[in-house]
Amino acid sequence: MSVNLKLLNAFLLIAEHGSFRRAAELSGRSQSALSLQVRELEGQLGASLFHRTTRSVSLTREGQALLPHARRAIAEMEAGLRQVRAAAGMQGGMISLGCPPHIAERALPALLARFHAAHPGVALRIREMPQAEVLEGIRRQELDFGIGPRPANAPSLTFLPLMEEEILALAPAGTAGRDGSITLAALGSLPVIITSGTNSMRAMVEEAAASIGVSFQLRCEVQTPETAIALAAEGLGVAIVPQLALAGRRVPGLAALRITDPPLLREVGIVQLRGHRLSPSAAAFQALLRASFPSMPMMGATTPLEPGDCAKTISSEPARSVALAGSKPAGRRHGKRVSASD
Repeated sequence: MSVNLKLLNAFLLIAEHGSFRRAAELSGRSQSALSLQVRELEGQLGASLFHRTTRSVSLTREGQALLPHARRAIAEMEAGLRQVRAAAGMQGGMISLGCPPHIAERALPALLARFHAAHPGVALRIREMPQAEVLEGIRRQELDFGIGPRPANAPSLTFLPLMEEEILALAPAGTAGRDGSITLAALGSLPVIITSGTNSMRAMVEEAAASIGVSFQLRCEVQTPETAIALAAEGLGVAIVPQLALAGRRVPGLAALRITDPPLLREVGIVQLRGHRLSPSAAAFQALLRASFPSMPMMGATTPLEPGDCAKTISSEPARSVALAGSKPAGRRHGKRVSASD
């Protein structure tokens, strides 16, 4: 049975005030209109809800049984409406986003602080996970959106580029060539620390190496770029890591070297379920990402970079524009690019 909440509200007003006249005053409706609504509700339920006399109104046994349930129903509806209004006005609600741990750690904190300062009532849920799990969370609608590499073969998802990121080698400064870089072939002769085979960056690096007939001396396989950096700091090998993982980070004795012949580049951006409409809060955070996501400076041409030099403070300048899916990037250096698997 479907009962109109307006009828329940009319019943509740009369029951709590014991008067059609008082209920009419509070609701801004006429007594006759309220009486009609009560009769309609009684007709739907097949029971009388009020004892009516010329001087008083009281609940029948059936009315007494209905009263607590009507109160809960109206209270639940009002709570739901308040939550929706708060979310629509960005005074409440929650944003759920997913991204690889190095992006959450190095690129998001300042942006999250800015967003919280502007919208303190909005809760933020950050899921740090491998890109494959981020994509799955988006498909299941457990996440509003994700941040990471461009997905490949993902017709159910959309991708909005935020920046172009290089894959770098974190190595002792003396490892660099004269121009402060290292060739992919030269990396083949060094002990390498790299993320596991399920990581999209690993596939990118191995594909590029295979294309020039190079194989790596794998020293350590790890799950995250942060672990690779820590192991490189202990002298276990050369860490191959994404540029964002080195933002704001300095490792004594090591330099971030651009990989050349070929350079390794990938797009990082916002991944979202196709056709999914964002809440106002999520849309506002995406706008902040588009305007202020860290735009990483390129490596120096003559000297290797200290790892911390890969960082650029977040500003109000728009992020460097990148061509959308299916279009040809304009004015870029040639290099291998990778997309995260769908």
